[in-house]
Amino acid sequence: MKLRHITWKNIKEHPARIILLIISLAVGVATVVSLYSISKAMYVDLQNKIDEYGANMVVVPKSKSLPLTYAGVTIGGLQYGSNTLTESDVAKIRTIENSANISVVAPKLLGIVPVKGQKAVIEGVRFTDELKIKKWWEIKTGGRPQDRRDILLGGKAAEHFGLAVGDEVNIQGERFKVAGVLSRVGTQEDELIYLDLRQAQSVLGKPGEVSMVEISAWCKNCPITMMVKQISGKLAGAKVSAVRQAAEARDAVINQLILFSVILSATMIAVAVLIVFTNVLGAVRDRRREIGIFRAIGYRKSHVLRIILLETGIAGLIAGLVGYLAGFAGAGVIAPFAAGIDVGVGFDPLFAGAAVGGSVLVALAAGLYPAIFAARLNPSEAINSI
Repeated sequence: MKLRHITWKNIKEHPARIILLIISLAVGVATVVSLYSISKAMYVDLQNKIDEYGANMVVVPKSKSLPLTYAGVTIGGLQYGSNTLTESDVAKIRTIENSANISVVAPKLLGIVPVKGQKAVIEGVRFTDELKIKKWWEIKTGGRPQDRRDILLGGKAAEHFGLAVGDEVNIQGERFKVAGVLSRVGTQEDELIYLDLRQAQSVLGKPGEVSMVEISAWCKNCPITMMVKQISGKLAGAKVSAVRQAAEARDAVINQLILFSVILSATMIAVAVLIVFTNVLGAVRDRRREIGIFRAIGYRKSHVLRIILLETGIAGLIAGLVGYLAGFAGAGVIAPFAAGIDVGVGFDPLFAGAAVGGSVLVALAAGLYPAIFAARLNPSEAINSI
């Protein structure tokens, strides 16, 4: 009788034990698969949300400053040698080596102008880019600017100047129409008047100039530090900074997710190994007489070892398939509700193969000692012990 026939015969004669072994392994595999799938989906969802949060690199002109002190007390400072940024500099940002990682480049020009007899701070922007990078902006009344003469007002600015949607505003002799009013966000943005970048350059008499550039470039595995160096290399007269708070918060959250996933996965694997080990060892002790007979009629130790491991490997294979399907389906149901994410759980063939293969390896590793124990049984002692 061939070894595989003996294996199938043993499986048929002890279905309860095999089913228990499969269930134990399948639960472990399903837990690991669900955890991995949900963590991966949360990671992608977090990346997307951070990508939408706003700028994480800022480019400003370089300037030198000389601190003024008197009797050891700093009383002010003097800035000199300031550079300027231009739209041609903005275009260079898209030419860096990692330009594919750049999501949005939003240049802006700031200036102070008289509006209705009072000083007002205006900000020239490219509305398409600005609205992409400022995901938290909510237009309370009105809508997005559709024309170069359309402007947006911060909530506090609209109240301060007594302006509403549809009103016309005279800025340096140019007429602009209020297209929308933004909801207050509790920052200086509430006090600004936003107009088209080219129009701002015109009314401020600064053609082609920009005051600063915000860049949104967070994405999976984006080398932010390297990108800062690359932009600095392109713009010698500019200072490029990464928004460290966003970077550190992102890394901290993702690292916590990964650590939690690894710890729980390792725990489940350890539990699965222990269950398989005790199950197979108990089965070997129950089958001492059967193993003794095999040895007495000429089966070698290697034959007994292969019979036990083949049974365990088959159980591991079935458990891997069942566990992966259950874990994948469970993750698809749990992720949107328990984790509150918007990203679906996608099928990963490599991970599926790894899950099934890992289940087989875990089963074989856990069943190795019981198999060796069975192979070393003395035939006469095994038979006489019954």
